Amino acid sequence: MNAILAALLVFSFSNDHTNLLYKCGETATFHVKVAETDGSAPTNGTLTAVLDNFGPKKIAKADWNLAETNEFDISGTLDEPGFLRLTVDGKVWSVGYEPERIAKGSPSPDDFDAFWAQAKAKLAKEVPLDARVELVDERTTDSFSFYKVSFATYGRRVYGFLSVPKDSSKAPYPVTVGVNAAGFGDWTNNMQGSADEICAQFAVYDWPMDWKWKEKGLKSKYDEMNAAFRKKYSCNEYSCAGISASREEYFFYPVLLGIDRAVDWIATSFPVDAKRFRYHGTSQGGGFGFYLCGLNRRFTRAALYVPAITDTMGYLKGRQSGWPRIVENNSSTPDLKAETERNAPYFDGANFASRITCPVRVAVGFADTTCAPCAVYAAFNEIKSSDKEIRHGFGMTHSCFGRFYEEFERWLVNDR
Repeated sequence: MNAILAALLVFSFSNDHTNLLYKCGETATFHVKVAETDGSAPTNGTLTAVLDNFGPKKIAKADWNLAETNEFDISGTLDEPGFLRLTVDGKVWSVGYEPERIAKGSPSPDDFDAFWAQAKAKLAKEVPLDARVELVDERTTDSFSFYKVSFATYGRRVYGFLSVPKDSSKAPYPVTVGVNAAGFGDWTNNMQGSADEICAQFAVYDWPMDWKWKEKGLKSKYDEMNAAFRKKYSCNEYSCAGISASREEYFFYPVLLGIDRAVDWIATSFPVDAKRFRYHGTSQGGGFGFYLCGLNRRFTRAALYVPAITDTMGYLKGRQSGWPRIVENNSSTPDLKAETERNAPYFDGANFASRITCPVRVAVGFADTTCAPCAVYAAFNEIKSSDKEIRHGFGMTHSCFGRFYEEFERWLVNDR
C-alpha cells in the first residue's frame, strides 16, 4: 500500500497470548484490524504483512485486500529466544520468545575490566580534572542554585548542568545524575533544578548545553560535527565515529571517562547522601546508565528507559544490534568492519551490565526499531543485581510510555 494511504489508517494488533510471551517453538498468531480514522472499514488497497526475527530471518509474508476484509491473521514461531516482529506497511508489533534467555552477541573481552581500570587511572594521571563551575543567576531560585559545569577529559571537555539545594537542613542531599538522549533539541539542552536533591545532567557533545540553543543557532554546531565525522570516518554520525580506528578514538571513550570523573567530583564536593545516589536516562542516556553504573560504584539505583548502546554484536546472532549499530555502520570495507568488530565489545552496554550491582529498572519497547527489544534484553539479562525488573511496552516504539516514567521515578526516590 502507498505509505501515505497507510498513514491514514488506524491499526489494531492483538495476539492469542495476552502477555505477548511465548515458549520457543510455540506458534504465535497475530490478529490485525485496520480502520479509517473515522472508525469505518476501508474499502480499497492492499496491505503487506511480514514476520521476522528483528533481523534478516523472514518467517512469513502475506498480502490482504482491504476491499474483501479489514481483519487478518498471520502466524509464525521462533525456535530460539528472541522477538518475533510483525511489520504491516511500516507499523510494528512484536512478541517475545523466552526473552529472559536472550544472550548477548559475543562474550566480554578478557581484558575488559583491565582496559577500563587502566583508562580511568591514565586519565587521572595525565589530565587534570579542571572542574569549572559557573553560577547561572537567571536559573537560580530561592530554593536551589543552578550552575553550568564542565570537566576535562581526553582531548576535550564534557559539559552539563548542576543544581544544588540551598536549604542546608536537608543535607546530606540525594543525587540524581542523567545523560542526554541522542540528537539535538530541547531535551539535550535543558534541566530542571530541585529544592530537595542535587541534580546533574550531562551532554555528550563538545560544547556547553544551552536552553537558548535556538536563538544561538547551536543546531549548526551539531550538524557541522556530524559532517566532519562523516568525512573523516565515513560513518553516518558521531555515535559511530572513530570506533573503526581504535578504542581510544571512539567518540564515547572520552565522554564516558569525563562523565565518570564528574560523578566522582559531585560525590566529593557536596554533602551527598551516599545511600541515595541515583541514575536515570532515556535511549542514549539509558545506555550511559549501563556504562556508568557498571563503571562507577557510587550509584545506588538506576532507571533506564528504552536504553541504547546495548548488544553491539547482536548481528552475530542474526538479529538487530542496539543503536547505533556501530559495526553495521562501519562495514563499508572488510578492514573497516574487522577493526570495528575488535573494538565494539568494549562499548557494549551488555558488558557493562554484568558489572552492575545496584537495583535497576528497565523499560523496553516491544515495537522499538531503534533500540530493539532483543538488544535491550541482552543487556538486562546480564545484570547481576538481585533487585532488577523490566517493564514491557506492548506496541511501544522508541517513545517511552509516560506511565513507565511515573512508576520508575517514584521508585527512584523511594529509597530511604
